[in-house]
Amino acid sequence: MSLTNTFGDRLETVLHASQKLLSKELVTAFSVSVFSLIVLGTLALAYFNPIYNWDILAYVGIAAEDQLESAEEIHQLAYGEVQEAASELQFYKVTASIPYRVNQYEQPEHFVSLFPMFRVKVGYIEAIKQLGSVTGLVHATTIISTVSAALVGLFILFWSARQNFTQGLMIIGPAAILIGFTFSAREATPDLMMAAFALPAVYFICRERPLYAAPFLFMMFLVRPDGLLFFFALLLAALAIGRDRMIYLALFAGALLLYFPITSSADHPGWWPHFYFSNVEYQDDMRGFDPAFSAVLYVKALVVNLARTVQAFNWLMVLAIFLLGFGLLLRGGASVSKGQWIAVIAITLCIGGKFVTFPLPDDRIYLPYMLPLLVVLMEIWKPVFSLPAENARARV
Repeated sequence: MSLTNTFGDRLETVLHASQKLLSKELVTAFSVSVFSLIVLGTLALAYFNPIYNWDILAYVGIAAEDQLESAEEIHQLAYGEVQEAASELQFYKVTASIPYRVNQYEQPEHFVSLFPMFRVKVGYIEAIKQLGSVTGLVHATTIISTVSAALVGLFILFWSARQNFTQGLMIIGPAAILIGFTFSAREATPDLMMAAFALPAVYFICRERPLYAAPFLFMMFLVRPDGLLFFFALLLAALAIGRDRMIYLALFAGALLLYFPITSSADHPGWWPHFYFSNVEYQDDMRGFDPAFSAVLYVKALVVNLARTVQAFNWLMVLAIFLLGFGLLLRGGASVSKGQWIAVIAITLCIGGKFVTFPLPDDRIYLPYMLPLLVVLMEIWKPVFSLPAENARARV
């Protein structure tokens, strides 16, 4: 006896309604709407409710240092502009919340001594300079974050439509929040700007067109020169897969040749002093700071920040879920192109390499790689949540 005969026309009515609600058109529209609302909400928060962390002081100071003569003038301008834009609580956090910040607020020479660790992010700082001449330096950081969030959202929409996984947007949107998309958009940091270039780069890598990806890869690198790790990871992935090896070798060589002039011109103190500052102990004054390398301190920093990552941040947990999902897709017989293999391997290696070489636990640090990895996995999966008419009737 069929269910229709048992329950009569009521079940037929419910099935027809379900069929309409779960039609391809409505489910796709719902997915796009959910994702678009998340992006629009993020843009509103980024522009109207930005977060002013301590880093913005350094970026504003560096953007203005060419026009000023002394550390006192740079210090006065940076702190003055941030104070004008920030709330009392936000300004208190960047000036008086811990002794280190009190010292930076009171000692202009100490403040300026930290600039080389930030000055290497030449693409981000140049964007602040150019835009800041029109909008003001602090507001320029807000605009950069907002525009970067918009570009990320638009490109994910384009990618999903182009590769036919639009219904996966209902997963991409909430997952993007989980890995720091919305929070990063509110901060004055270069990470979301880097993600805006990373997405088209990885898109072309998946299409097996590394030369098309090259300009976006180098823009990523200029925003944050630790993007050199991604070039190296791409080379290793290309060698493993056996595709475009010479091209990725040339790209890595080009980035490596740029890396040393960028760090040298910025007077960067080197990997270990920067590592020590960020992962072991803040230094009030970085002038002449050159501690001897300590394997014990290095391992301790890795362990402590791994514990902090597990306790307070999402990226490692989400990465594990992503890779588990990728394994399940492979087990289920999903088709993975060589370009997609290169992207997944390179992104995974790069995230691991970033943590091992500089174990900051913050989600925003890994966002430029987690977002493309999420979209690549969704492209491989191509989830379909709609209910075809013939399937609805077959279940009766």
